[in-house]
Amino acid sequence: MIASLALAAAVFAGAPQAQAQADLLKPVSEPRIAVAVLNCLVKNDGYLTACTVQDETPNDLGVGQAALSMVSQVQVDLLGPDGKSRAGSYIQVPVRIRIR
Repeated sequence: MIASLALAAAVFAGAPQAQAQADLLKPVSEPRIAVAVLNCLVKNDGYLTACTVQDETPNDLGVGQAALSMVSQVQVDLLGPDGKSRAGSYIQVPVRIRIR
């Protein structure tokens, strides 16, 4: 997604010179960390469902939507730290995405 935005910006800016094209391919020095916090229902098998985005930072990159698309693959331990079953309970799921 980030690469396509950079390429789209290059196309609309006019025909870039060879050096400008090479600059688009250079990695940034420090990767950014994007975070989304989801609120999800734990099913009887430990998989998550009915997730909603509670918070996302930064809010302009679609991090919450990306986290929602990945969370269907997450399975949690049914026993919480207190030894009680989490099945049927809502939990907060932090998702960190590293952006280069």
